[in-house]
Parts: sequence; C-alpha cells; structure tokens
Amino acid sequence: MSAIMRRIGKLETAPPWGFFTAINTAFAAFICFTIVGTPISLVLFADQPFDQLAAWSLGAVLTVFYVNFSRRNDRESLKLETAQSRLLIVLLLSIGLAITIDLLGLLGNGQFLPAPELIKVMIARDNILVWVIAILFMVLLQPLAEQLVFSGVFFPAAQQAFGAWGGYIFSALCFALFHYFVYGFPPVNGLWPSAWAPLLAGFVIIGVRANSGSTGSAIVAHMGFGVFALLKLFVLLG
Repeated sequence: MSAIMRRIGKLETAPPWGFFTAINTAFAAFICFTIVGTPISLVLFADQPFDQLAAWSLGAVLTVFYVNFSRRNDRESLKLETAQSRLLIVLLLSIGLAITIDLLGLLGNGQFLPAPELIKVMIARDNILVWVIAILFMVLLQPLAEQLVFSGVFFPAAQQAFGAWGGYIFSALCFALFHYFVYGFPPVNGLWPSAWAPLLAGFVIIGVRANSGSTGSAIVAHMGFGVFALLKLFVLLG
C-alpha cells in the first residue's frame, strides 16, 4: 500500500500541453456527449428505446476523434502503451473494486441500483439492439473516450497545476462531475449511483493511471467497471 501511495505522490514529467488545454478537452468531451450527440441521436432514432445510449455512443466516438486530432503531434504523451501481462490483473482488480464500491452503496441505500447509463436498458430489456449498444458503450466506447480525456490529457496537466496528490484528487473529482452531469442529472435513484459511486470509481481509475503511468491501463480499469455494471444489471433483471 505504501508503494502505491508513493507512486500516486510522484510528479510526472510535464506534458506538452497546459492545464487550460486539459480543461478545454474535458469541456469538448462534455459538448460531444450532450450538445452534439443527443440532438443527432434524437433526430436519427426518435422514439427508439436506445436513443440515449446511441447519443452517448456518438459522443464517445466524437470525443475519441477530437482527442486524437487535437493531440496528433504528441500522442506518445498520452501514454497509451501498457504491459500486456498486467491487463488481466488490472481488469480483475477493477471488477473487484467495483463490487466493493457497490457493497458500500448497498450499506447506504439498502438496495443494489443500476448504473445511470443503464436505466433505459431495464425498461427495454427485451430489445436486443439496446443490449448490443449498451455493451459496446459500457465496455469499449465510454472507457476509451473518458480515459483519453481524464487519464490521458487531464491528469498529467492537473498534476503540474496542483501537484501530484492535488492533480490526482482533482482529476477524480472532475471525472465524477462529468459522469453526474452527462449521465446522472437529475439523479433518478439518489446521489449514490449518480455522484458518489463515480467519484470512488474515479479514484480507482485515476489511481491506476497514477500507479502504472499508463492511460491504457486506466482504460482497461474503466472497462472492468463497465463489465461489472452490465453483470449487475443481468442479476437485477433476473
């Protein structure tokens, strides 16, 4: 544990972009998910049960393109490389921590609650396309887009602005705020699934980024949370 704390407290080399650029990137992602993705999806998939998931999926794709285009000259600084031998460990560890966080939610709410992103899947449980889009979004598109932003671009710049620990805490907080305002506002089942659970997940995922020095590992950790959210939904619907 002390080794983990030391790695989190270690300041990384400054990236070739500043904190203002990092803030702009997070804001651009928010725009892609809400102001751009949602209207297009409502036009293309009006009255379809997967319209919201399609909007977020489109937002995630646009975010990935934006980050890759805006950082096309310094992609190495995004630190997407990771040791292949550690990916399974990171995935299983993140699933285990997702379970732990959910158990904390059970203590606070007295019930297991679905992730805000998957509430409409519960309503349209018999629609195969809804499940396909949900799996694609939760396991691939959301982790890739959000961690390119918050682990790849935001975290190293926040470290330079606020110090190692300050950058870690601020990045996790911004990750949680992004989740709250994109997926969980207004909160349907209270603040735990919409705000507090994403904050704890942010500490885990950004912690993986800080410890491994790899955005790729953070993406895999986020995938673990998505896998658990889908497995929990199967249980809730069973």
